[in-house]
Amino acid sequence: MKNNLRLLIMAFLLTVTVMAAGCDSSAPVNQPAAGTQEKTPVQPETNTAASRTMQLVIYHATKDAMLLVPEVHKVPVNSQPARTAIELLQAGTKDPALVSVMPAGTKMKNLTVKDHVAYVDFDDKLIKKNVGGSASETLLVGAIVNTLTEFPDIHKVQILVEGKKINTITGHMDTSEPLSRSEKIIKKP
Repeated sequence: MKNNLRLLIMAFLLTVTVMAAGCDSSAPVNQPAAGTQEKTPVQPETNTAASRTMQLVIYHATKDAMLLVPEVHKVPVNSQPARTAIELLQAGTKDPALVSVMPAGTKMKNLTVKDHVAYVDFDDKLIKKNVGGSASETLLVGAIVNTLTEFPDIHKVQILVEGKKINTITGHMDTSEPLSRSEKIIKKP
């Protein structure tokens, strides 16, 4: 009888201990069972570098070679948007109402920005392949300068050829010093 009473008391104490442990407020809630892994919900990629784009404004000439017209390009974001803008200028326009102003085959060799002045260096095809007169030179210089001064941190543009300042491209316009944006050669809507 004493043994039965002892067993009954031990069973009671064991039950009370197990119940008290189950009521511990510091125990984690909804913890996965041992041997299972909790799955993290998949988040949609909403803002990756590949999906972000920027708008660049490039200038091309009207067919009558009188004015420049802005052309907006949407391109993936990158760390050298000014370089991308000049590459788009070199690639020409797809708009049949516009004409590219860059001489065929001209390559940009370098582009740096210092103290709000962009120094854009082209190979010698900028001069050698240029077949235009004064209007062509004005539109070419205007397209380069206006394309680069679309960027808020660029106020002036120095055109270089083979790493050196040039006095002019075809003899009609002074390019020996950094040039400012020209709004008067942009076609108004």
